Amino acid sequence: MARRAEILQELAAAAAGPAALLIGLRGALPTLGRGLWGPADPWLNSDFQGGWWLWWAWSRDAAGADPWSAIGWPSGLETVAGVFPNPTDWWLAGHLLGPPSVAAWNGVQLTWLLLNLLAAHAMLRAAGAGRLSAAAAGALLGASPVLLHEVAGGRPSTLVVWPGLLCMALLYRGTGWRAGIAAGLLAAVQGVAYAWYGVALALMALPLLRRGRWRLLGAAVLTGALAVAPYLWWLSRGLSGLPTDRPPAGYTALPLAGLWGMVDVPARYRLHPLLFGASLLGLRGGMRWLIAAWIGLAIAVGPAVSWALGDPLAAGPWAWVSWALAAAARNHHPLRAALLALPALAAALALGLDRMAPRARRLLALGLLASAAWTLGAVDEVTSYDQPIAPPFSELAIPGEGPVIDLLGVRGGCAMGLQTFHGRPIAEPAWGQRPRTGYQGRLERLSRGEPAPPWLWDRLAEAGFTYVLLFDRYGDADPRLEPQLAEDLGPPVAPGIYALP
Repeated sequence: MARRAEILQELAAAAAGPAALLIGLRGALPTLGRGLWGPADPWLNSDFQGGWWLWWAWSRDAAGADPWSAIGWPSGLETVAGVFPNPTDWWLAGHLLGPPSVAAWNGVQLTWLLLNLLAAHAMLRAAGAGRLSAAAAGALLGASPVLLHEVAGGRPSTLVVWPGLLCMALLYRGTGWRAGIAAGLLAAVQGVAYAWYGVALALMALPLLRRGRWRLLGAAVLTGALAVAPYLWWLSRGLSGLPTDRPPAGYTALPLAGLWGMVDVPARYRLHPLLFGASLLGLRGGMRWLIAAWIGLAIAVGPAVSWALGDPLAAGPWAWVSWALAAAARNHHPLRAALLALPALAAALALGLDRMAPRARRLLALGLLASAAWTLGAVDEVTSYDQPIAPPFSELAIPGEGPVIDLLGVRGGCAMGLQTFHGRPIAEPAWGQRPRTGYQGRLERLSRGEPAPPWLWDRLAEAGFTYVLLFDRYGDADPRLEPQLAEDLGPPVAPGIYALP
């Protein structure tokens, strides 16, 4: 009976973080299978459409089709690394789950979030936190709206931090080479899931390493390096020659107001108001975890520290890293490091609670548990849900077969999002990563309203293209386009669809 009671208590403690998150998502959960979770305008958002398209592409690959030659027709997509540096989870989704669907898209995101919170609880317990303290810290973590920042951005791939959290737990608690091998493999999985998470993990792990555990450390470093090397080789080849300022460094960073949960910033940038402040309890008993969290937060605030997403107050620590190491400028979204830093804050908080007198610890822990309700409304605000499950113009049937030119589709990856519905090869390169030469460069100028040269339509027809699509998703198409296409190609065969000669 005692063993059963302990198991139930452990399950209850582990459930505190997930319960806070699920209550916060009370508006989204009923739409799990019928409304996209993500940006307010998913089909005009390049990040969302990128993930949706890659999932679709890998499902086509699993079925024996070749989706890569259908991008930038007729030359095809040379590498996905320039646009998707972490495609592994999409490969798994496409091969295991088939084509993307609303339920699968939302379910994958919810699964990653819950796994992150469960791994955070395991990390807190490995750090030595008691059940009640771990539950209180976990509830504040689950009620921190910033956890859903990547959901709101349409980026499920960068939600995956549970391998890194389990790795830190092993590095802190484990002993011997077996634990080191397991920690190294988890670190490699984290690096493959997202390379910058791997960098943040390596830096945050430094204060967690204890003296005398050389076999653990050696096995972890060797195993992790060997396991991640093939991915890093592939990534370096795919990224070579690409600019480092697309988007600019520090494009999304954690504002200081967000650390305190202040309404000066949108909900997706906020921690629970008590998580950062209460973590200072870790100055007694949780100093290693507090330092690890501060390292992660120093990355998250980005190269230019701001109070509320406005003008920068000062250069951040990452600015010095970028100055010393040019490759660090590719860290366009430093805020993501907060997903690793916040569980470390929770660990420091829980260990600090455990150093208090028993009565005070119980009262404060219960108060913190209750305070999780404070931000549940903000959690519900972070992500849009019940959004359209198909892109604009997907209801229009394109006649015949063969490649098509989605003239206005390059912006926001719209052409690739629509391709997952019509399945036809398209001329557009993947989000501008390919140099725009020949008729691709001419098409881009045409989309801006420049007149088409006489030879263009014949050359496109010779390349196999059958139709030109003029679908104005943003409502700002150049007014000269429609009359020019009608003059050159004749009236449309269907709304916005013009046949090539």
